[in-house]
Amino acid sequence: MIELRTVPDFPRITRRFEAWWHGEVLDRPPVTAFLPSGKHYTPAVSRHASIRDKWLDAEFRVDDAIARAQAIGCCGDAFPIVMPNVGPELVATLYGCPLEFSDDSSYTGWAAPIVHDPQSDWPKVLATEPDFEHGPFWQSIVRQTKLAIEKCDGRYIVGYTDVHDAYDTIAALRDPQLLCEDLMDCPELIDRAARHVLRGVIETYRRSHEMLLSAGFGSTSWIPCYHEGSSNISCCDFWAMVSPRIAREMILPTIVELVESSQRSIFHLDGPDAVRHLDLLLSIPSLQAVQYVYGAGNEPVTQWLDVYRRIQAAGKSSQIMCDTPGEAMAIHEALGPRGLWFTIGQWFENQAAADAYLEEMERVAARFARKS
Repeated sequence: MIELRTVPDFPRITRRFEAWWHGEVLDRPPVTAFLPSGKHYTPAVSRHASIRDKWLDAEFRVDDAIARAQAIGCCGDAFPIVMPNVGPELVATLYGCPLEFSDDSSYTGWAAPIVHDPQSDWPKVLATEPDFEHGPFWQSIVRQTKLAIEKCDGRYIVGYTDVHDAYDTIAALRDPQLLCEDLMDCPELIDRAARHVLRGVIETYRRSHEMLLSAGFGSTSWIPCYHEGSSNISCCDFWAMVSPRIAREMILPTIVELVESSQRSIFHLDGPDAVRHLDLLLSIPSLQAVQYVYGAGNEPVTQWLDVYRRIQAAGKSSQIMCDTPGEAMAIHEALGPRGLWFTIGQWFENQAAADAYLEEMERVAARFARKS
């Protein structure tokens, strides 16, 4: 097990998350929260010739990520993470998509579509094997991962990169709205393309985990839970645009295969339009957890209590995104601790305030344990 000199309680955090993965409770639900670290993040000055050069400069990116991680004070079950990244549409680049980049703090890259004529261009995708050996974007991820491992010195956990699923990847290759048209015009071709691209998604996770596990790390990423073996973040933002039939018959099988390719999987359910597919998710026996992101303008989190209740009743775990500590406590009081993990946006003023809050979380969890 990896030990962090910056987070002495990390072994207990890993046990708390392992209980959460199983819908159980160690002493209280995991709580990811933050407080001032006393350090300030100062972005490194870029002297790169282009935005692309800045993004693909592995040492620049890793040093910046380390500086960001050190400027945040972790409390509860938070821990510092350095995650290599060129944007979530990485897998699309393995099939020939170029990436375009923004030059802001969000570090977001997006793919420029390469499928323009479905009848001639989808067959080209089907004839293309994912290129891990020559693609500059995957090679940057490899360099970033190795550098982050090399520079770690017990200060942070190295995570795997952001990876979109099969349908989000083919939406990047084509364009989401045009992909909807293709689903009507040539569904068999799209089904084949999604299953083909899924191989690249699964292989991307496999290669990422191989680098991390060989260095002694478990797995974590932009959803900051932890497992000592392999895990993935299954997702499909695209399915907010499709009918229940297409979701069930075409998209669900690719989700199931991705979920089953790792020891643990949490599904990123993005927005109220995607909630209509929740029962499909909950029918997947091998899926452990769901992150429901209700989105800006749909607050407070407490109005989505029924969604979390449905997830809990199905025997799955949840990551619950709360703006304030009070919201997390209200949901804990309503649902109990089983399978819940709270991520709190509002920072605690100091360690004493955080400790008092976590002690109350533990008291509430103990009260539910006595009732059961």
